Amino acid sequence: MSPVAAGGFSSAAGNYARVRPTYARQAIGAMAEAIPVGPVLDVGAGTGILTGQLRRAGLEMHACEPLPEMLAHLRRALPEVPSMSAVAESLPVRTGTYGGVTIAQAFHWMDHRVTLGEVSRVLIDDGVLALVWNVRDESVGWVGDLTDLIERRSGGRPYADERELDWSEVVEGSGGFAHLLTQRWANPVSASVERIVQRVRSTSFVAMMDNRSRASLEAEVRELLAADPEVAGRAAFDYPHTTVLHMWRCSRPARHRSQGRTAAT
Repeated sequence: MSPVAAGGFSSAAGNYARVRPTYARQAIGAMAEAIPVGPVLDVGAGTGILTGQLRRAGLEMHACEPLPEMLAHLRRALPEVPSMSAVAESLPVRTGTYGGVTIAQAFHWMDHRVTLGEVSRVLIDDGVLALVWNVRDESVGWVGDLTDLIERRSGGRPYADERELDWSEVVEGSGGFAHLLTQRWANPVSASVERIVQRVRSTSFVAMMDNRSRASLEAEVRELLAADPEVAGRAAFDYPHTTVLHMWRCSRPARHRSQGRTAAT
């Protein structure tokens, strides 16, 4: 996996668990309605934010996360959820095990071609792949300025996201998936200046900065917010986000049917 993701999220795991937002309830409902049967595997599950939401919605959840620090948080928060340490590109489960695979806030870090092959393999026929992100609403002035500041001072995003890639083209181009749904829901997050600073710290490529550079960036974040008329002087305000959900139905190639790996434990 990416050394930036591995290093950044390992060091920021505790902060990530505290400050990253949940996903819009409409997205959770759409996934719960679309997935035909369980269990569901949450791949790149991190600290278990989506895993927990879907479990509370009634789905039988399993989780897969490669970073020990993130997985430890997930296991403390959701001890009843079977979980494993593995990367998306090599899932240690049998073919046709899952009715759904979810990937939240993580697909942009993965080898898309290999990951989609693995997802196709482990899904049942007509199983569902769901990709979901919480995306900052950069049409709001201070949010766009914040993104520009972070990327300028940290050296930029080490991945491509929906600004450069059409996820439908990526997934459907693999040949094993038929589009079900793409939808967006407003998902504002209650915030404060300190909460925004903590959120910036949870970004992988910010967590990888040296202490002096990161402290300088945090000071600039505070200055930016103090100068913006929408948020300056306010103890609490909304941090505008949109939950973006893409779903596809899987038609697993016949050659996968005879393949198998060790079952998840």
